[in-house]
Amino acid sequence: MTAFAKGKIERWFRTVRAQFVSRLSSADTQNLEILNRKLWAWVEGEYHQAPHRGLEEQTPLDRWAMSASEVRLPDSTIDLEALFLFETKRRVQRDRTVSLNGTLFEVDAALIGATITLRFDPAAPPSRGVELWHQGVFVARATPLDAYANCFVRRNRSSDSIDPDSPAPAPRNTGLVFRDLIARKSPNDKEPH
Repeated sequence: MTAFAKGKIERWFRTVRAQFVSRLSSADTQNLEILNRKLWAWVEGEYHQAPHRGLEEQTPLDRWAMSASEVRLPDSTIDLEALFLFETKRRVQRDRTVSLNGTLFEVDAALIGATITLRFDPAAPPSRGVELWHQGVFVARATPLDAYANCFVRRNRSSDSIDPDSPAPAPRNTGLVFRDLIARKSPNDKEPH
């Protein structure tokens, strides 16, 4: 953000504090809906109607009317959610993984050693995966690492390609299932303290 834009934002908040917040009663702040209605009424009724020095003494409403024909609306085919994804760069490790916020993700073996861009929604669970971009081109959706399956992948060092030796074996059955022990527990059994 530029210093110019930051100054405009600071000016906006200073104006809101001085002209709007100072007039609020305690009843106005009891409910978010009431507060939003009061703010909207102030913006439309006063803020947009008053001349601004930054707009050469024009009102925001007048300035908008003069430039409304130049406003471009987004194309209906644009994925708006994708425009707001976070981005970060990562280097693909030799085991074809990248780390993001403590979660390892599997990526294509051809990208080992490459720097890639991960695009993600920080509020989404890691199981949703992340978008993987390389040199400005979408490659795939990276999924969280299946560590068990990954440890059985044979790596061909000469070509940096990965070949599965054989399908990953099923986990060994130990015969001890915690759910079954709890189900078999009699009501008279005491729990340790």
